[in-house]
Amino acid sequence: MKVLQVFKAREWVMAGAGSLAAFGMAATPAGATADVNAHEADAGCALPSEPWGLPAALDAAITGPADKDRACMRALLTPDARITLVSVGADGATSYKLLSLDDWIARTKARGHSVLEEKQLNFRINRFGNIADLWSLYVLRSNGSAVARGINSIQAIREAGGWRVTSIMVQAESAAAPLPEEYLP
Repeated sequence: MKVLQVFKAREWVMAGAGSLAAFGMAATPAGATADVNAHEADAGCALPSEPWGLPAALDAAITGPADKDRACMRALLTPDARITLVSVGADGATSYKLLSLDDWIARTKARGHSVLEEKQLNFRINRFGNIADLWSLYVLRSNGSAVARGINSIQAIREAGGWRVTSIMVQAESAAAPLPEEYLP
């Protein structure tokens, strides 16, 4: 049975889903799992035991001074995870920038002591077995001022220690790409 979980704030509703994502699990090398769990313990960042814990874990890993230690972000994302920043120009043309986790950390750290706060306002989860896809509305604040909101498409996998992110695709809303009413809280 395929299940769609819709979350708003801390409440959730489950509904049957027709043609949503199918799930499977790729084997994780034993050494990689041990390294991940050691890093997780060192960072003091527990991996979520269920996929609906990922948005809060991501928010916690992102929120704080831009130049903070990103050990929790490293623990939460797989070593080869990719972050794709998508934008739509005034002419409607789509562009994107593909980042590794190290690229994202360097880009974020360049903001210095700015205090970032990311909050996933609502999200849906498509899950099967050991894979999950999360579609979330986020808002990002810098030093208390809203600087962006948009959609995160997050892909995750369950490993021995919990759920980890393999990919995040982000598109902030813009004049050329406003958020549809159905995604607003």
